[in-house]
Amino acid sequence: MTKSIRVALPLMVFLAACDSAASRSEATPQTDTVKHVVDSVIPMGMAMDRFRAGLAEPSGLRNDTDSRDALVRQVMQALQDNDTTAFENLAVNRAEWAWLYYPTNVQYKPPYELPPGLAWFQLQETNRRGVLRALRELGGHDIDVRDYTCDPEPTLEGDNKIWTGCRVTLSRDGGDPVTIRLFGAILERGGRFEVLSYDNDF
Repeated sequence: MTKSIRVALPLMVFLAACDSAASRSEATPQTDTVKHVVDSVIPMGMAMDRFRAGLAEPSGLRNDTDSRDALVRQVMQALQDNDTTAFENLAVNRAEWAWLYYPTNVQYKPPYELPPGLAWFQLQETNRRGVLRALRELGGHDIDVRDYTCDPEPTLEGDNKIWTGCRVTLSRDGGDPVTIRLFGAILERGGRFEVLSYDNDF
């Protein structure tokens, strides 16, 4: 996959995004921490029922992206456009995570049994930091994407395939190519693909 991308990130937009994220973090009620503690001592099934309250069960992933290649191109386009909404739309949302992904994940099962509310919170924080750092590092640079690779085989969890070890080879400002991790994991389900984690090398 070869694509020349110029990513421009105006300073005002980046600072606004950081301020907004910081405001959301500072506004997190202390009761959220208490709720996570309470959830940790109740059965996982009950904790999941509480987490799913008000979330309609999806029949599948909402995006119609039908290949990993297409998803990677969309992520790079979001970088080019400095489009934080696109990043959000390309990622697994709360309902998909609660109904389709987490129940078959190892962290949901013994001996881990990480409460859904806490696991989702940790993922969202990881994704927020990953997106902001990727935009910060690539903003204002000429990016030439040469290729990307993921691990040869996905992790199978129920009907889900989790692609990890994904790395993108790119050059920045005409420099030598480097291979870096721009996202942590891709979820494949029913022939559709979404970003599970934006954790990256930045």
